[in-house]
Amino acid sequence: MKYQTRFVLKQSVIYSVGNILSKLSGVLLLPLYLTYISEEEFGVVALFETIFQFVLILSGWGVKSGFSRWYYEVKTKRERNRLFYTTYHFNAITSIMSVVVVGVALFFFSGVIFHYFISTRVLLYFCLGTLFRLLFDVPFYLLRLEQRAALQTKWFSLNIFLVLGFSYYLLKFRGMGLEGIYLGQLLGHLFTFLPMLPFIWRNMVRRFETALLKNMINYGLPLAISNILTTILTLSDRHIINQYQNLSEVAGYSMGYKVSNLIQMVVVASLITSYSNYYYKTMFTDENSAFFQRILRYFIVLLSVGGLGIVLFAPEIIYVVSMGSAFFQQSVTIVPVLILGLTFSGLRQLLTLPLNKHKKTRRISIILIASAVANITGNMLLVPYMGKMGAALSTVVAQLFALVWFYMEVKKREPLHFSTVSNMLLLIIWIALSFIAMQFLHLPLLAGWLLKILILMVFVVMLFFTGHIKKDELNEVKSIYRKIRNG
Repeated sequence: MKYQTRFVLKQSVIYSVGNILSKLSGVLLLPLYLTYISEEEFGVVALFETIFQFVLILSGWGVKSGFSRWYYEVKTKRERNRLFYTTYHFNAITSIMSVVVVGVALFFFSGVIFHYFISTRVLLYFCLGTLFRLLFDVPFYLLRLEQRAALQTKWFSLNIFLVLGFSYYLLKFRGMGLEGIYLGQLLGHLFTFLPMLPFIWRNMVRRFETALLKNMINYGLPLAISNILTTILTLSDRHIINQYQNLSEVAGYSMGYKVSNLIQMVVVASLITSYSNYYYKTMFTDENSAFFQRILRYFIVLLSVGGLGIVLFAPEIIYVVSMGSAFFQQSVTIVPVLILGLTFSGLRQLLTLPLNKHKKTRRISIILIASAVANITGNMLLVPYMGKMGAALSTVVAQLFALVWFYMEVKKREPLHFSTVSNMLLLIIWIALSFIAMQFLHLPLLAGWLLKILILMVFVVMLFFTGHIKKDELNEVKSIYRKIRNG
């Protein structure tokens, strides 16, 4: 099990490099955006981000999930290449269809959606950039399944630097505003896709597996439908804020969400990306369940410590990326709430794996749809009166509801030792320390940092008392760290 832990954590560290670069690119672009576009236009960018997430899930009709699930059941390299060929071409066709549908909808209804004039060029650049991004999505899935984390991170890093470079040039030197943002994304995604064509070609055996595709659609379509509905409902918070409040309030919420989303990018996405591939590869072995429970405990530790760290230093992060804007400092108050929601979401994503193992995709769909309905209902009730804080609170309640339901479903099918008392205690301690930190936002810099470091150290000590960190594991962690560092 030490080898398994070391392998998963090493892969997670490599993936986290790409995810950190992704967030870093966003951090570097924010001052540029805030220099060359208005706060309202920043709100427009936040709404476009939700539309991209919707198109990303709409494309493929769940076949990408099926590709991940079936990849290790196919034994030979040639069969896997046929599986990749089938998945890639089906995804390309459905991606084109999805972009066309969304593009037409935006062309006719952008005024209603954004409450702001969006030029035809911006819409065209956004749609074409989205399409090229979707065209190298399945190859990224293949790299993850082959556990080639370093290569996937290199391609991901190339994409980030291209988007960053083109955006910087078009905004700073050409003064293109919103058009520059989306033309930069289009060029970055295009020049990532073109060099990947030889890799895509090498991994194809040109035979369309119709029967296997049907099985993948039957497996993945319920997930796709629920994910589409979930995306519409959960990402609707920014659109509901825009309808009941204004684009400036959307911008403030988006800033808080971007800072909070560091926990998703650095911890959740990295660990789940590396572990899910390993999980599917070993899901029918005797040790799979025990290792899953160990990863779950480590995951809780990483989420809680990382999340508290972001909460503590959110004022400094927002100050830097917003160039000292007083307007965006108001977003600090929603960060602890959003972090809590993203923590519940991350745990829920991990608990999805055992249900996928038993092919309970319809059950997953029901839970996700129900939680999404709860989220949008909460938004409709709270946003008119509480603005962005109402949206943040609604997210926490919906994600906790989904997490509890997922936990109960997994326990029916897998042995899962999950101490309710110790985890509730950990949650109470986390909320209490976050609340204390929020009371000292205006301390001088040095005194504030000393207090924050002290709070973080107290929380780590508490993890020993709650049983989330075991003393005999410290030496093992040190050993794993040394071996990861030494390659």
